[in-house]
Parts: sequence; structure tokens; C-alpha cells
Amino acid sequence: MLSSRFQSFVRAGVGRAVAAARVQRLSPNVLTVIGLGITLAAAVLIALDLLVPAGIVLLVAGSFDLLDGAVARVTGKVHRYGAFLDSTADRYGEGATYLGLLYLFLVREHHELQPFLIAAALAGSFLVSYVRARAQSLGFTCDGGWFARPERVVVTAIGLLTGQLTIVLWILAVLTNVTAGQRVLTVWRQYRAQLRQGGAGDGAEGRAAPAERPEAEPSPRPPGRGPAKPKLPEPRGL
Repeated sequence: MLSSRFQSFVRAGVGRAVAAARVQRLSPNVLTVIGLGITLAAAVLIALDLLVPAGIVLLVAGSFDLLDGAVARVTGKVHRYGAFLDSTADRYGEGATYLGLLYLFLVREHHELQPFLIAAALAGSFLVSYVRARAQSLGFTCDGGWFARPERVVVTAIGLLTGQLTIVLWILAVLTNVTAGQRVLTVWRQYRAQLRQGGAGDGAEGRAAPAERPEAEPSPRPPGRGPAKPKLPEPRGL
């Protein structure tokens, strides 16, 4: 939902600030772990029904998503493991936030509807990330959609700060799953375009197995010869 231009503008601004602050000694991976720790603290505050402090802490934790990437680009420490760690920390942080909400509504306040909304929102949030990761592993481009992680963090924080969590949970439960569907549709369109252009089709997965050839009947051996000697197996390669 946030435009890509706005996201690029924010990332560029954070990058300039990081360069001006001369933080070359900071490790992006350390910032990622710190951001995860702050998110876990926000989840604990949610479970304790301290919603306004939790919203503030969650926004601070979200800023680390921008900071670690900016530090990685400024210091030239952009590595695949850093991206992997960042995505993993994001999933743990998001799961912890939903668990805090679940404890709040299920254990402390004994609500019946909200836990189902939390489960739907959690499933949709994880599917948004999974669909993108799976599509990229197959060579597709899968960005965009209404509710990526930045939108989810901002909307959740707004719900915490205003106390309108039920409305926010409805928004998350619906729009996260709509976003997952949007990404599935994006991949389907790319796949259809590849087929129309005569590009690569399905890989090994999804192809039907070739029909088995009928086994040829053994030819009769000339009379007077004994049974055929068994063929020794070929040595396996190293």
C-alpha cells in the first residue's frame, strides 16, 4: 500500500543519515538482533495490557528494519546471510506480536472473536512472506500487494496507540490474506506470460512422469549353452 517511491525515499534518507553519523563499525546483523529484542519487548507489553507503551516500542523496533539495511548498504556489508537473518527475525518478531495479542484477548480478557481474527491475521502475514520467498526461489518477481510488513507494523502500532485493536485485527485478518492472493495472482500472470513467449515451462516439479517403456522379452539362448552369468554391478562413483 505504501508506494515504492515513498519507501525508496525513506530508505535513501535513512542511508544518508547513517552515512553522516559514521556508523561503519556497526554490524547490520547486530542491529537485526537488537530490533528483534525490542519487538519481543513490545509483545510482552501487549500481553500485560500496556498498549500505548507497546505501540511506541513497536514503532521503534520497526525503525530497525530500515536501519540495518541502510547500515549494510553504507558499509558494503550486504550479504545473503544478512538478508536471511533479517527475514527470519521478522517472522519471529511478528509471531511474538500476535502471541502477545492472543494472550491479551484469550487469557486476560476472555474474548471469543478476537483470537480467531489473530489466527487469520497470523496465517495471512506468514503466507505473504512465504509466497514471495517461494516465488523468488522459482525465478519469479513477487513484490507489492496491499499489506506487506511495513503496513502491518504501522497499522498494528496505530491500533495499540488508539485502543482500536478489534478494528485493526479485522483489517489485518482480511488484507493480509488478500495480499497473499495478490502475490499468487502476480506469479500466475508471469507464468502465463512465459508460456505465451515460449519461455521455460514447468521444472521437474509438476511434470508428469514419462510413460514406462514395455520391457523387452529376453531372446532365447542358443541350445547347448548354460544359463547366462549374472552381470556384476558397476562400481559407484565417488
